[in-house]
Amino acid sequence: MSRKKTTPRGRPAPRIRSRWISVIVLSAIALGAYGLYSFHAPLVFDDLQTIQRNTSVRFGEFYWNLLSARSVLYLTFTLNYVLSGQEVWSYHVVNFLLHLVNGLFIFLLGERIFGLVGLDALRSRQYATLAAAFFLIHPVQTESVTYISSRSELLSTFFYLIGLLIYAFWPKEKIGFLCSLAVAVPYFFGLGSKETVITLAATIFLYDFLFLSKADFRVLLTRWRFYAIYLLGCIAAIYYLLTIALRGTVGSSVSVNLSSWHYFLTELRVIVRYVQLVFLPVGLNLDHYFPPSKSALEPAVIASFAFLGGIAWLGWWLRRRAPVFSFSIFWFFITLAPTSSVVSIIDVIFDHRLYLPLVGVSLSFPFFVDFVREKLGQRFSISGTTWRYASVVLLVLVVWTNERNYVWSNEVRLFMDVLQKSPEKERPYNALAWAYYKQGEFNNAIKVLNDGLQRLPEKISAFSDMLGNLYLKTGQYDRAVELFEKTTKSFTGDQLTNAWNNLGVSYLYMWNDLRARQAQIPETEFAERREQILKPAVDAFSKVLELDPGMTLALDEYINVMSYRGKGAEMEAAAVERLKHGENFKDTYTLAKGAFNRDDWARADEYFEKAEKLENDSKFMYFNHGYALVQLKQDDRAIEKYLQAIRLDPIFIEAHHNLGLIYMRKNEFNKAADAFAEVLRQDPKHVSSNLNLARIYMTKGDKAVARGYLRTVLEVSPGDQQAAQLWQQIGS
Repeated sequence: MSRKKTTPRGRPAPRIRSRWISVIVLSAIALGAYGLYSFHAPLVFDDLQTIQRNTSVRFGEFYWNLLSARSVLYLTFTLNYVLSGQEVWSYHVVNFLLHLVNGLFIFLLGERIFGLVGLDALRSRQYATLAAAFFLIHPVQTESVTYISSRSELLSTFFYLIGLLIYAFWPKEKIGFLCSLAVAVPYFFGLGSKETVITLAATIFLYDFLFLSKADFRVLLTRWRFYAIYLLGCIAAIYYLLTIALRGTVGSSVSVNLSSWHYFLTELRVIVRYVQLVFLPVGLNLDHYFPPSKSALEPAVIASFAFLGGIAWLGWWLRRRAPVFSFSIFWFFITLAPTSSVVSIIDVIFDHRLYLPLVGVSLSFPFFVDFVREKLGQRFSISGTTWRYASVVLLVLVVWTNERNYVWSNEVRLFMDVLQKSPEKERPYNALAWAYYKQGEFNNAIKVLNDGLQRLPEKISAFSDMLGNLYLKTGQYDRAVELFEKTTKSFTGDQLTNAWNNLGVSYLYMWNDLRARQAQIPETEFAERREQILKPAVDAFSKVLELDPGMTLALDEYINVMSYRGKGAEMEAAAVERLKHGENFKDTYTLAKGAFNRDDWARADEYFEKAEKLENDSKFMYFNHGYALVQLKQDDRAIEKYLQAIRLDPIFIEAHHNLGLIYMRKNEFNKAADAFAEVLRQDPKHVSSNLNLARIYMTKGDKAVARGYLRTVLEVSPGDQQAAQLWQQIGS
């Protein structure tokens, strides 16, 4: 072995040992920043769409297309779901490990760069360790690491850094075609993680210009073979992303009243805000309120342009004097460009977009601390090494990051924080209300939404759906009807369709309540109230079908209401006549649901099968078919139908509940428990699911867990006889 790598006794050389010490130190401080709170943070915000409602992820489907948007990212979520379902620990472990590895990559990159600018080996390793530590524990990184859906930032940066490191460690005199192919591999997988990887060619160019070519373009052009080939591939990738993979998700069409020009003006201010968050991470927020700029003459826009222009000029001025600072500045601008330039995106600002830009900034951290230490020492005669000064800063950042992770560790606490910082946005009100809903705190959810409606009355369309359904959930039917009647007079388009449907559903809640109290009401009064409720319900669902004939939910409820009014036979006869002229889904489904309402399960099964061959995208059709099959004692077929309904809507709790009932009958208690637990994720106080989970755990002999579920039932429904009997069986 070479003397450079081993000592005379065969032990690892000090250089190798010191690298391992750096790895251990970096791992320890990263764990110190994230180990206490991050690993148990719940699924929140976009996690509902990326994981909980993502059929491919939920069903472990691996037939993903590498050319589709973020395919690599969704594959990792699929693997997590196969491993732990919706238990969040495995998702957080993967996020943390990706973040840690990215920090170690920065350590390697820092060592390489600091050696190129003249630092000795020991100082290079020390400074590289400080740079990586700054990256790992900066509070702004919390959103990227603890927010599971922000794995896109972690994974794309992972491949981004691999590509840059390949170039950085490739022999300088051999950089050419083979190097471009090697870099293209992580670039390809990076694009499958997040599209911001498109800037890799520019940062490689920057690295080459500053550290290999020493700011001399003539030297850089000697590596034209690499750039010519690699840039062609990058251009092709950008074209594919903008015209195929991301078509309809980026561009001015997706940002309400925000053109590319106005988006650019807004982003000038956003980038200044990002700079502030890097140097002073105060006001970190999952959902910033950031009103757009509409004129280049706004004082804030002019000031931002001047400030950023000054920083860019400083970066150019430092290209030979302090290339690491220059690299940090231009890296920051280049890596922000995909989301903070002229390509309009719905949300103009997110903290997690700073994850990749912070890579370059981190490399300047030890030099900046050294600069400050030198100035303070000259002015105040304060002693101390750069390492000690940096350690104090890093300790503060660890505490700060822990505090931020504490906020993230509870969904209600997180969105209370968001609402406090962004009360002008409607989204935080809905998010906090949803968090309360999932905890069964319906009155708190209603209060939050009413507060939002009072503060932002013009945003009624953002609040009405959830608020009205919470009124229904808590038995406030008149308030729900009043709210939805108001929306039918002010909404347009799809919102108007949903408003009419919600109004019809509200009347059905009133009808079910009336039927439950039928024995206590005089017959004449019942008949009068029946028509007062069902007539406007029919009118509402008729209006929905007029606006959107393909809305199966409205068709289903329309059939129900007609049956309640005694007009089911008349409706079915008309459907039979129309079917003589040709098959169609609407009439076939009408016959299926009509038979269902008459308890004619065999005929319902026959027509549901026919309806499914005509259309296969209605979860309610599969749900009803599954119920009919249960009545026919065909549980295996019923399971297939309920699973199909869940494929269409993975958080369809009624389907999960009925599936759990079947598994209980089949004594498949683990599957039943999973199904009922799925219900409780969305509705923690669901009486039947809690009751059945109590039975399952009693069967398993786990009385403590069973008692917890029974306690929930008795809190919601104190007079529940089944829960009371089971409680007596368990004993106190």
